[in-house]
Amino acid sequence: MVSGLGGEVNLDREEILRRFEVWLDSVLAAEEPPQGPSGELLSALLAAEPEAVGNEQCDLYSMWAAITALTQEVRLQGRSFKQLNEALAPLAILAPQLPDMRRETQQRARREVLDVFLDLHDRLVRGFDQVRASQEKMSHFLRSSWTARLLARHRAFLQAFETVEALREGYQMSIERLEDALTQFDVREIVCEGQRFDPKLMQAVDVEQSDEAAEGTVLEVYRTGYEWQGEVHRPAQVRVARRRQVTNSVGDEHHE
Repeated sequence: MVSGLGGEVNLDREEILRRFEVWLDSVLAAEEPPQGPSGELLSALLAAEPEAVGNEQCDLYSMWAAITALTQEVRLQGRSFKQLNEALAPLAILAPQLPDMRRETQQRARREVLDVFLDLHDRLVRGFDQVRASQEKMSHFLRSSWTARLLARHRAFLQAFETVEALREGYQMSIERLEDALTQFDVREIVCEGQRFDPKLMQAVDVEQSDEAAEGTVLEVYRTGYEWQGEVHRPAQVRVARRRQVTNSVGDEHHE
């Protein structure tokens, strides 16, 4: 029973629920920015007796307050979800590009590591060449005269010769190990010396006039070039042969 202006009106449970549905539809149709539940509504919720819920007895005001608070909470959650969706929208646009970006990043990192390995290989090769040149000088000195051969028996000379030999073996082992690692990573050396100059694989940094080699032949490799995964990673720097120019009696220059 509910008291109204015209007296007491008997309302059963079905009529109360029907009117509440009509009221709730009208509230949701005119949604405004959420302000949160008021202090009075929260006080009403806190003051509600749990025994009434358990006994399935509740006054209309308490039910209205509870549903209103729940409606406001749903609005707040919906607004938060919308804001989160708008914040994540740029990531959704970038999502199809992420696999390509990841592959490009990995490829760039591998190239940087490969450059470090190739630079280390170049340094080891230069060190090996210097040690080998020192060995050749010492061997030539030993064969130069009997005085040198006599000096070679000295302990200090023998120790120096053994040290140089140990350095040569150490450089050679390091180079071989590094070359094996490069081969496993599909890195191939570009063979240049004695070959025809190929601008796709080589870079001519010097030209030498020669009558012995055909024009365009690579005479010397200054820096070794490499291919990686079927593509040129670093072109070789080479010295190329060019036929010597001759001058006739008139003074005109032509090639042989």
